[in-house]
Amino acid sequence: MMLFENNSTKAAFYFAAEEYIMMHYRPQEAALMVWSTDDTVMIGANQVAEAESDGDYAKSVGIEIIRRPSGGGAIFTDPGTLQYTVILPYRTGDDAKSFVRDWLAGPVIETLACFGAGVSIEGRNDIVIEGKKIAGIAQYIKNGYLCSHGSLLFNTDIAKLARVLTVDREKIKTKAIASVDARVTNITDYIDEKDIRNFREAFIESFEHEGVVRRKAFKPDELEKIGTIRRERFENPDWTYGHGPAYTTKKKKRFPGGGLEISLDIKGGAIQNIRINGDYMALRPIVALEEALKGAAYREDRVLTALKGVDVKLCLGSLGEKELMETLFS
Repeated sequence: MMLFENNSTKAAFYFAAEEYIMMHYRPQEAALMVWSTDDTVMIGANQVAEAESDGDYAKSVGIEIIRRPSGGGAIFTDPGTLQYTVILPYRTGDDAKSFVRDWLAGPVIETLACFGAGVSIEGRNDIVIEGKKIAGIAQYIKNGYLCSHGSLLFNTDIAKLARVLTVDREKIKTKAIASVDARVTNITDYIDEKDIRNFREAFIESFEHEGVVRRKAFKPDELEKIGTIRRERFENPDWTYGHGPAYTTKKKKRFPGGGLEISLDIKGGAIQNIRINGDYMALRPIVALEEALKGAAYREDRVLTALKGVDVKLCLGSLGEKELMETLFS
């Protein structure tokens, strides 16, 4: 296993580094990054930035808002949060859930057990201590690789997290909690170790059950290429806040596997434009599904016909064709 190390505190750098590793470095073994950021809101690939965070508050206190390439919901990270990325070769048909268990949740469980804390996996992507979330997970597939993210609340500013995130009230109600801060907790509340640097090293060691972790720094020419990706994509406001055409109809529904919000422009009984947002855990970009539906008559039978040949499950991850149809025609 290779551990790519860098001292950047910008999420855009690491998302760009992920893309560089998958597109250009192309390792045949697992690649790992363990990192922290300045105060940042990371919104999921299929979310609407303005709906997921308080932009005015974020600007007033210097919180950066950035869109990540994976699905799922918005999260807040700061220097007290430990982020990690695992990149693995992926073949069609591989079980992404087993990757979560072995490569994302496994090392967290092992590390915290060493410090005397017991944790478990709950729901579709949460790692919890005594019912409170301390880690979230998201994944996406690109260029023959599965890229997985994890976010560990080690000593995160929970008050700031609760203030900046504007989570859908329906999502909170489905979890039977009163607020965001009632749902999450810090790892430091359960272990004696308070230094994130020491915890980071113990966490890295937990990956050595898959072989020796070899540390690697990016070369100057690699950093230059990563910088280009960072500027052109992840620091580009069009990527973070990009708006599509005007829509005439909106449909919204929440399921156990996540929420769907579908914006439609329907003219002459046909779907002219469509945008599918939500915190669903997709493995493939949603654009393939959206393109398949453009031009289809807004009727259940015609939409089902248009969906043939599209792997809806990969595009919607934790949801599927049934949930899509329920939302479209509710």
